[in-house]
Amino acid sequence: MRELLLPKFNNNDEGCVLVGWAIDDGAEVFADEVVADVETAKALEELVAETDGILHRLVEVGAQCEFGRPVALLFDSHQERDDYLANRATADVSTAPQVDSADEDHDGGPDPVLSDAARTLAQDHGIRTEQLRSLGKRVVKASDVQRLIDQAVMDQGAGAEASGASADAAVVSLSTRQRAVAAVVSEAHRTIPAAFAAIAVDLTAFRATRGSAPYGLVELLVKAMAARHADFPLFFATPGADHTLVLASEANIGVTIDVGTGLFIPVLKDAAHRPIGDLTDDLMDFRVSALRQNFRGDDFADETITLSLHNDPDIILAAPIVHPGRTCVVTLCAERSEVALTEDGTPFTRPVTTVAVTYDHRYLNGRDAVRFLTAVKQDLESADAIARLAG
Repeated sequence: MRELLLPKFNNNDEGCVLVGWAIDDGAEVFADEVVADVETAKALEELVAETDGILHRLVEVGAQCEFGRPVALLFDSHQERDDYLANRATADVSTAPQVDSADEDHDGGPDPVLSDAARTLAQDHGIRTEQLRSLGKRVVKASDVQRLIDQAVMDQGAGAEASGASADAAVVSLSTRQRAVAAVVSEAHRTIPAAFAAIAVDLTAFRATRGSAPYGLVELLVKAMAARHADFPLFFATPGADHTLVLASEANIGVTIDVGTGLFIPVLKDAAHRPIGDLTDDLMDFRVSALRQNFRGDDFADETITLSLHNDPDIILAAPIVHPGRTCVVTLCAERSEVALTEDGTPFTRPVTTVAVTYDHRYLNGRDAVRFLTAVKQDLESADAIARLAG
């Protein structure tokens, strides 16, 4: 028998809400298979089994679960599970919130269970209990509340005539993952006063190392960012209560991965002290996991700063959102050729890219952003610095 523990998806929450089981109680589970969906204050996450086994649930849908605690057991056989149940009839204890008479509405129906993120969003936007009941769901997620908010905005606007939509217009529903993204984006735009700065980086020195270097620009930028952790600690901090910041002991850099199966932000842990080759291997593993959609919970844990990749051809500038719980997000754009002049006025072409930072202006100022970008630029443009970072 093995416990299926709830991993720590982020540092801002103590737990999350189990919003749905993907596997029936008593059914067979395979390693890397999604077992359940849970919702933190930031996003919808998938709980994945690390080994094969027979699933025995310990919590019900709607349960508030603590990180690091078991939510299920995995047995080697059905017989082992049957023996366990026979010897301990009370093993399957539900932690789902109980409904008492105070939770009943005037028609006798219970109020839905809200995740923390859903409750905050509903309170901030004045979503009433009867609106939540109208969803017909036992467990309400932040994405459900966001749909109510979006619907209210549409209802306040022009009718169908003003919208110009025909009666037979095609309607596409967002996927569960995209709805979770939508909830995070809406919360970020509502709560974070973001500012933006960008800098051009000459890649001539980097290109000179490409013949023998087993790493790419992404890994090198990760190392350059991590190397500035001590000099710019607020860029790696977590906002706290009452205008405070919690400083990070390590540079754990989340890197956006999108191979057509959805957006993921797995984390390169302790990037400052690990060899660049290890980071290259991790990034390759992350891309494979994105294709197979078999990330583990620990892949997303302990992020302190985000690197957003917008390096498709011809992308010269991008300003992504700052995720709740972060103070900034760094952007890497595509490599391109640029015409420049030598000291005597002779034109030549050089490879360049744009590195940018979107930052929460409550904690970081424009001068800080420019200093941070300039420091990273200097490392990426210096052959000696590149050798040090890659060594």
